[in-house]
Formats: sequence, structure tokens, C-alpha cells
Amino acid sequence: MGDPERAKLLSDRLLDRFGSFPEALNAPEADRIDAVGGRDVEGLFASVRAAIHIVLRGRLPQRAVLASEPAVLEYLRGTMAFAPNEQFRVLYLNAGNALLRDELAGSGSVSSVHVYPREILKRCLELGATAIIVAHNHPSGRLVPSRSDRTMTRNLVEAARALDVAVHDHILIAQEGSLSFRRQGLL
Repeated sequence: MGDPERAKLLSDRLLDRFGSFPEALNAPEADRIDAVGGRDVEGLFASVRAAIHIVLRGRLPQRAVLASEPAVLEYLRGTMAFAPNEQFRVLYLNAGNALLRDELAGSGSVSSVHVYPREILKRCLELGATAIIVAHNHPSGRLVPSRSDRTMTRNLVEAARALDVAVHDHILIAQEGSLSFRRQGLL
């Protein structure tokens, strides 16, 4: 990819097809291959995705995650906002609200993702987490929680309460912003 003209051609094809770099970065691999006519950029895209994830995760505070809400939102948006399918992510926290682990708990279709409170809480016990922040994206861009989003959150909060695990928030992520279930009175 050392040829600047070839790089510009591939860049133009990707932007024409996907509209922006973040959307091209998060597009399905087969769609990118189709757009550029080969696997030319797949290694580069994998490296860039990994680097962005590392940089954004590095901005999360090593102590209390809740002390830096903007960093948490930036991280979640950078990780999930441009994904073509719904994803459900869990930030597992210790008693001091420091991040123990960030894990993708589920990946779904363009309009839904299924997660099970039981599996999330099982993981809490395995990690010794005493609190969690959950997040999922809406590829549609709509920052409106669905009925199933609200039901799943309510079920998760009730089950977590029985295990003395706090659910600090459920954050809905889209390209244009985020919505906090806690701030909306839904948690």
C-alpha cells in the first residue's frame, strides 16, 4: 500500500461505499473486501481497530471509573457507536469502582442483541465484581430504549440486587450520542 495513488483510490472507494472512516472501519469484512476489490486493507483495518480500542481504554481511569463519566462515554462510543450490529458490553467494577474487566457479552443483528442476566452475574462472581455498567448500541442511531431494553435492564437489576451487585447504569450508544438509563429514571 506504499503507492499514494492506490491508497487514494482505495480510500475513495471506502468513503463512497460507507460514508465515513468509522463506518468503513466497523463494516463487515466482506463488505470492505467487496468495496476495494480485494483483501488489501484488512490487516490495516484490524490494526487500526485494535489501536483505537487500546487508546480509548487507556483513557479510562485506573481508579474509580465513575469519577470520569466523559472518558467512559468516549470509550463506549469509540468502541460501539459505529458497529453495524447491536453489541452488549459489560464493564465489571470492584468495590472501589475500578475497572476489573471490559467484555462483550453479546453481539446480535442490526436491531437486537440477546443477553442473559444470569450469565452476566455469573461472570461478576467469577471476577469478584461488586458493580457493573452495561451498555449497548443502536446502529439505527435512535437513542430510545426499546421495551425489551427496559425489561432486560429491570431483570438484570433485580437479579443483581439478590447477589449484592450494583448496576450503576445502562448506557445506550449511537453515532450521535448516548443515553443513560439512570439519568432517564429507567434504572
